[in-house]
Amino acid sequence: MESSKKITLFELVLIAVLSVVIGIAFWGWTYVYDQFKPFLKPFGFKYLLAGFWLFAGVFLPFIIRKPGVAIVSETLSALIEGFITRWGLLAGLWGLVQGLACEMVFLIFKYKKWKLIHLIIASIFSAIASFLLDYFYEPYFKLSITFNLFQLLSFIISSAIFSGILSFSVGKSLARTGILNHFAISSDN
Repeated sequence: MESSKKITLFELVLIAVLSVVIGIAFWGWTYVYDQFKPFLKPFGFKYLLAGFWLFAGVFLPFIIRKPGVAIVSETLSALIEGFITRWGLLAGLWGLVQGLACEMVFLIFKYKKWKLIHLIIASIFSAIASFLLDYFYEPYFKLSITFNLFQLLSFIISSAIFSGILSFSVGKSLARTGILNHFAISSDN
């Protein structure tokens, strides 16, 4: 029997609470990023640490597995981070774009494919969408193609690790404890 695609109040509360927690973690990650950015940026590798900022849009949908979760969780987490960092409300735009990209991948798989590879694909699409926004906002189009390819490749690698693999690992670990028994992730074998 297929479960409802509507988000329940219980799921909505989880999305809100974890999005706030992840948004605060995003803020903390800003300090890590800022420490390494000066060493990585000249070589086009500053994005090697940016993949963590895509975590909410993969992790929460992995647990709940319903339409809209990626958009809501990534946007809300980004807005929380934006309130307490230098990025402000503009962070919400990046969250929206990142969440939409994840949502498209989950939609393609009809919210039924949740193996590690599917989370990595969603992470990669999110990184590409986010980079395209950066490309025009920063403006990276003034930089060489090679430099931009290094940046994009480093973002893809980072997103696969800090968003795809991390979401899968944390989600599976939490599911084994039984704490997520009321969510779709608990149906995995």
